[in-house]
Amino acid sequence: MVSSPVVDNILSARYLRTGEKTFEDICRRVATALADDKSEQERFFEAMISLRFLPNSPTLMNAGTGLGQLSACFTLPVPDSIDGIFEAMKQGAIIHKTGGGTGYNFSNIRPEGSPVRSTDGVASGPVSFMRVFNAATDVIKQGGRRRGANMGILNVWHPDILDFITAKKEEGDIANFNISVMISDQFMTLVEQKKFESLWLTHPHSGKSVTVGEIWNGIVDGIWKNGEPGILFYDEINRQNPTPNLGDIDTTNPCGEQPLLPFESCVLGSINLDACIKGEVLDEPLLEETVRMAVRFLDTVVDRNIYPIPQIAEATLKTRKIGLGVMGVHDALLRIGVAYDSPEGREWCEQVMKLITETAVDESRSRAGSMGSFPSWEGSVWTDFPVRNAAMTTVAPTGTISLLAGCSSGIEPVFSFAYTRKNTVGKTFVIVNPVFKEALARILTRMHLTGDDLAKRISEVIEHVHKTGTIQDLSWLPEDFRTLFRTALDISWKDHILMQAIFQKSVHAAISKTVNMPSSASRADCEEALLMAWRLNLKGITIYRTGSRETVVLALSGEGEQKEQAPELRADDGRRLPERIPALNIERPKELAGKTYICQSGCCRLYVTVNLLDGKPFEVFIRTVGIGGCDANSSALGRAISTGLQSGVPYQKFVKQFSKVNCISAIKNTSSEGVSCADVVGRCIDLASKNQSITTLKDWSITRTEEQRLCPECQEPLDFGEGCNQGICKHCGWSGCS
Repeated sequence: MVSSPVVDNILSARYLRTGEKTFEDICRRVATALADDKSEQERFFEAMISLRFLPNSPTLMNAGTGLGQLSACFTLPVPDSIDGIFEAMKQGAIIHKTGGGTGYNFSNIRPEGSPVRSTDGVASGPVSFMRVFNAATDVIKQGGRRRGANMGILNVWHPDILDFITAKKEEGDIANFNISVMISDQFMTLVEQKKFESLWLTHPHSGKSVTVGEIWNGIVDGIWKNGEPGILFYDEINRQNPTPNLGDIDTTNPCGEQPLLPFESCVLGSINLDACIKGEVLDEPLLEETVRMAVRFLDTVVDRNIYPIPQIAEATLKTRKIGLGVMGVHDALLRIGVAYDSPEGREWCEQVMKLITETAVDESRSRAGSMGSFPSWEGSVWTDFPVRNAAMTTVAPTGTISLLAGCSSGIEPVFSFAYTRKNTVGKTFVIVNPVFKEALARILTRMHLTGDDLAKRISEVIEHVHKTGTIQDLSWLPEDFRTLFRTALDISWKDHILMQAIFQKSVHAAISKTVNMPSSASRADCEEALLMAWRLNLKGITIYRTGSRETVVLALSGEGEQKEQAPELRADDGRRLPERIPALNIERPKELAGKTYICQSGCCRLYVTVNLLDGKPFEVFIRTVGIGGCDANSSALGRAISTGLQSGVPYQKFVKQFSKVNCISAIKNTSSEGVSCADVVGRCIDLASKNQSITTLKDWSITRTEEQRLCPECQEPLDFGEGCNQGICKHCGWSGCS
């Protein structure tokens, strides 16, 4: 492992235990706790220390400790009684405390308005109880080190489905849950046939008739506006249920990759495909060896695990499900020179995942021969031969462990080939994907650039990627190079879905992935994506349209921090805010450079000066010119912006908010370079941050990078992927789903 500030911070915050100082110490503790003998211990250790395989975070955190809870995924039933509902909440709190995430299907709870005979009252419905679960999660950290993560599910045939779909329409509501609608083939068939006026259900107490179109439009509108709800396909999940003899599956873990029976849990682990590339080809023997080791590792975890409640131990040991997945997929494709969104790329991935699953099944079958099959084998889908585990493969989120491994996450395409990482003392580092940098140098050398000219041009391209997240607009670069090095938002949403479908063909469980759409995507695009996912036999789909969310879910402070007690602050939408915005604690240098723009607003001309510190806006001065406007208001606006910038507020926030301010004078004045004075100032701030010059501010628009939601810890753009719509920070390691 290459040491870096972000890796060191992650290890310290999450994984290092008393007496441990390095990642090697963690790997040794885990291997020693799980291996049966010295030889196996070395195999486990070597696979982890080489970053070829890493288990889920609870195993890295808890193996070899007194806590001993090693699983990441749990599902809990929620019955229709006060005792049962609050028992499920208590069980969830216990799971979060030990480091796991929980999935709940609230469909057993009677709809709002139903009579409650024991009290002569009426029921408040499943959405109200989901809010109570969310509040409980706020005060529990997973394993004492991270916030609890939940999945909330409601079946599309539940009478309160419309209330559920809109439960998170206000950003920040029910922030500790991803929510998903469990949809049937019957419903999707009606949608496909455009029978939107068909009556779907009648609410038993309000008497309201609900049509297919009302539900469908609510789902699509929610996805387009803020990425939720996600969709789960009930019939496909149960067509692939490995133990139908134990009942239907209607619940998944928080990111959707593990459909599980009530009280089941699953331990996860991921193989780094990038580490299995030798030269420019896949080392298949090394991959097969790693798969067999990983199956033994994860199956051992099932036995060594200390389960948080007895029902979970009983259900898990009946099926012994494990979840072996992959990470570093895009990095591996880049190394072999194949584009992520090409037919060749999908074919390569299909063959690799098929090899992984077939090898995992063979190893599980071998273990069943010596150790016995899973207890519920009879009546399962494994009638041809016994296996040790009812399910073996999945594609789980790898947000944190892929940062440790230094590879791309899960099966997601790379978010950007150059980005900024920050550490806790405020230093910044531009991290460049090594495959990209090496390939760029080769291409430029072939273009006859050498010495200082080569270094300068490499630096210019990296700076461009760092700012914009793409090279597709650099037409002077060879087309084949640009085709290969396409990022998540360069790749069409259809290709995202096709890649998910390719992996799903060979995966036993499901896949945690986000289908990224550009901000320009329409509601019709969202509709088409959902139908495409259903037709391709996916088990679920999560969509995120860039810029559809403006703020972030705030994480709790780290373990052991001592803070002054302060009143709880809440935003207008009720979202809890940090106790205070951390100041930058930077003394203003004697001299700062920047840009001054002379601009036209609706009522006056403005001089707008934007000074930069480390390339980012640090202070703003505004003066009116000639007749019109109010110099005092302009001065006050500049001071307010400067105070915000120096207190840690990202400049993008001002830019975006000011663009929404309309002034009748500016709208009527065709010469105005914005829709208000504030909008003009925002445009100047954005231009200064990019070091751009244009003839008129009217040509200005917010670019893709500035539309990204920002990390609450380091204020860098978040990556939305792997089925978690709370976001993952590739800069400091923060994750909204963990």
